[in-house]
Formats: sequence, C-alpha cells, structure tokens
Amino acid sequence: MQKHRIKIVFIFFLMVGLAGCTSNLTVQEIESPELLMSAEGPLFEGANSATATWEFDLKEILGNENLKVSTAKITSVEVVLKGSDDLPDLENMVFEVTSKNTPMTRIGLYEGAILEGQGFALNIAEQQENLATAFADGKMTFVGDFDLKDEEYYKNLEFTLLVKFEIGIK
Repeated sequence: MQKHRIKIVFIFFLMVGLAGCTSNLTVQEIESPELLMSAEGPLFEGANSATATWEFDLKEILGNENLKVSTAKITSVEVVLKGSDDLPDLENMVFEVTSKNTPMTRIGLYEGAILEGQGFALNIAEQQENLATAFADGKMTFVGDFDLKDEEYYKNLEFTLLVKFEIGIK
C-alpha cells in the first residue's frame, strides 16, 4: 500500500513540475505581402537564382512591443511566373531563406515545369531550422533557384511570391 502512495506522490510532483516548465506560447499564422522575386538577365542554361526581400516591423505584426517570436517556420510558399515576351522553358525550384543573423536555410522544393501565370506550391520540408532570429532581424531574403532549360535568356524574369509562417509568440 505504501508503494502505491509513493507512486501517486511521485506522479503528482512530476505533473506539477511539468506544468511549471511550460510557457505561455501562443501560436499564430501570418503571411508576407505579395512579393516580387526577380532574376536579372542574362540567364544561362542550368541553375539561376531569383531573390525577393521582405522588410517588416515586428511590433506591427505582433501588435505588442513586449511580445517576442520564439519559434517560427514556413508552412507554405506559393510562386507564380509573371508573363513576358518569349519566356524561356523553366523547371524545378529550390527555395531558401536568409537574414542578417540567420544562415541560408533550405525550406522547400518544387519539381516540374514552371509555366507562365500558373502558380505552384513548393513541397515544404517537415524539419526546418527555427526562423525566430529572422523575425528579430526585421528583414528576410528569399532565394528561388530554378533551372533554365534553354541555352540563354537575356531579359529579366519575375515571379510573385507569397510565404506563410507559423510563429510561436511569448
């Protein structure tokens, strides 16, 4: 009987300890405004990069200057190739993000043809680096590496970009 009481007391203290260790983390979903991601020509056959930068005021996003982002990850990325004269054949895209204090981090991948005006969503990595430091920086740079199937293309290419995040706020 006494062993049973000891187990109950142990379980009680374990639960109290776990409850004390948890923080008041609020999860919120946010999205970037529609961004213009561009690749400057000349572009050559093989891998080429397009970039977009998002600058933001974290206080405006959170609505309170005392709150901080403790966890952040990207949940979806939607890209659309904007129309232009005689667009080249494009395919595949590797998507990465970086900021002042966040190293270049691979987020997702799209495999297939990239067609004018047709949006595509990237397959997002289940395991991601925590992007909380990128939010603290107030500026993120997104990089889309795509493959050009033609030998060369001398004009610029533009994509629209929409990135959705899940952030944990304390």
